[in-house]
Amino acid sequence: MWPLSLRLQSFGFRAVSWSYASLFSPIDAHATRLRAFCTSQFSNEPRFHVVAHSMGAIVTRVALDSAPLPNLGRIVLLAPPNKGSPIARIASRFLANILVPTRELSDQPTSFVNRLSNSGDLEVGIIAAKFDLLVPVQNTHLPSERSHKTRFATHNSLLLSRKASIDIANFLRTGSFQLVP
Repeated sequence: MWPLSLRLQSFGFRAVSWSYASLFSPIDAHATRLRAFCTSQFSNEPRFHVVAHSMGAIVTRVALDSAPLPNLGRIVLLAPPNKGSPIARIASRFLANILVPTRELSDQPTSFVNRLSNSGDLEVGIIAAKFDLLVPVQNTHLPSERSHKTRFATHNSLLLSRKASIDIANFLRTGSFQLVP
C-alpha cells in the first residue's frame, strides 16, 4: 500500500498505514486490532477516512460493523471480496487449517464474508480491477455502496494505478469517483 500512500500524500492527504499478518489469524482478530488502532490514532482528529485493499476491506467492514467511529469519514475499498473469492474457496479445501482467512473469504453462500452486514450507514466507494483473477468484479459489490468503478488493472496493480489514486482522492473529497467541478 505504500505507493498508494505516497500518491495520496501528494494529493494533500495525511496517510497513515496499518499492517497485519493477514493469513495467519481470523478476520475478527484483525478487525479488533484495526478498531483499536483507529480509536487510538484518530480519536482527536475531526475526521479520518479509510482506504483498504482486498482482505483489508473485509477487515475494515468487520472493524466498523459493531458501531461506526464518530469521526469516521468516507471509505474506499479496492478489489474487496465482498461476496467472497472463488480462489479462496478452492484454497480453503487444502489450506484452511494453515491459512485461516481462506475459508472466511470463500465465495460459498455460508462463508464468513457472505454473512457480514451490509455496511449500510457507511459512505463506501468501491474500485474493482477488471483483470482480477482473485476477486471477480461482480463479487466486489455491496448493496449499500455509494459509488462503484472498475479500472483496467489486476488485483495488485490497482494499488499502483494513478487513475485509481485519483478516483480515491475524488471519493474521499466529494463522495463520488467523478471529479466535481
